[in-house]
Amino acid sequence: MPTLAFRRHDPWWGVDGVAARRRYRYQRFVSLVAFTAACTAVAGASMAWAIHLGFAAMLGIHVPYVI
Repeated sequence: MPTLAFRRHDPWWGVDGVAARRRYRYQRFVSLVAFTAACTAVAGASMAWAIHLGFAAMLGIHVPYVI
């Protein structure tokens, strides 16, 4: 059973051409940037909720903010 760690090589990689390989790399880059942005948004939202609910203060993180 193939897993993400052991992805097989595409047998048509050399036949597709330069433009197809460039598009594939660009799509992978865009998906990586989107995933990173989503993870950053989740981390920021969870930090904001931790500050708002007081969990951060219990851990010793004091962030003064004005609403």
